Amino acid sequence: MRRALFTLVAALAVLAWSAAPAAAQTLDIRFSTALPKPKATCEANFCAPVTVPGYGAGTLTFAIDTFEVISRSCAEYTGTATIDFAGGTTEPIVMAESGLVCFPGNSFNAPGGLRSYGNPLEQTGTFEVTAGPDELVGLTGTSSVRFAGASLRGVYSIEL
Repeated sequence: MRRALFTLVAALAVLAWSAAPAAAQTLDIRFSTALPKPKATCEANFCAPVTVPGYGAGTLTFAIDTFEVISRSCAEYTGTATIDFAGGTTEPIVMAESGLVCFPGNSFNAPGGLRSYGNPLEQTGTFEVTAGPDELVGLTGTSSVRFAGASLRGVYSIEL
């Protein structure tokens, strides 16, 4: 009887462990760079060097498609983020993105704010991978970016 009860408890424990949901996995693409005033070398709104785990080094570019002010210090946006890999051996990753960008401290409305460079911003968005390596196309994720002074840092997290 004891042996049967022990076997039953052990079997239930194994079933419960194997039925537990797997933790969500992400592919995090982090970047941190200094952005001097825009130069002609970057045709997008910003460019930053990145390393994509499992794919290698490249350059992340982001171009705004739409920008709609929705309050005194925030706007909704859509844009395209593209990662081109060094050497051209891996297909570029292209992400269609939308989200919210806010300018803390009313910097968006300060005199000269639209001409100024380096005003702080915080952006959060969601995206879908629309082109790139087959195993990534169609996956979705989130983005988070902070910009202050000439310092830009952020992360694109693709949900695997």
